[in-house]
Amino acid sequence: MPVKQIRAQYIYPWIGLTVASAFLFGLLYARTAVFETAILGAVLTAISLAGGYFITNFACFAYLKKARPDLATKIQTETLVAYSYTIIILIELFTIIVPSLFFLRILSLFAAYVVWEGCRAVWQLKEDERGNIVLVFSAVIMLVSIIINGMIRFLITV
Repeated sequence: MPVKQIRAQYIYPWIGLTVASAFLFGLLYARTAVFETAILGAVLTAISLAGGYFITNFACFAYLKKARPDLATKIQTETLVAYSYTIIILIELFTIIVPSLFFLRILSLFAAYVVWEGCRAVWQLKEDERGNIVLVFSAVIMLVSIIINGMIRFLITV
């Protein structure tokens, strides 16, 4: 599946649904400055998820070009990142809808399993060849959105 098709049919709809939910549930849950809080939450969600996705793609592809040039194809890398990043998007969506389920963020570790299995499915790698790729991809997938979100929140409060 081409990169544009992966984004248009898979990533953008999930991010759009999460951003719309952030706005709607921001209106529902906000106590003061309702509209401003909802807009801010939606923009923060959009930036952290979309920015996180593209930075993750870039970082993972750059790692593969350096560590495993034989595996470095944009389509396969983006396919693996897209499927794994969906876990992060879904967890964000659930915690937006029901904020008391914040502890579900620990399930982002499941993205490592998706990367592990994806390496076998996409690149037909054996178990002993997957270790470093899974470690780097999983760390980047799980941490980039959190870092972006934290930086923006820090800049807003300063």
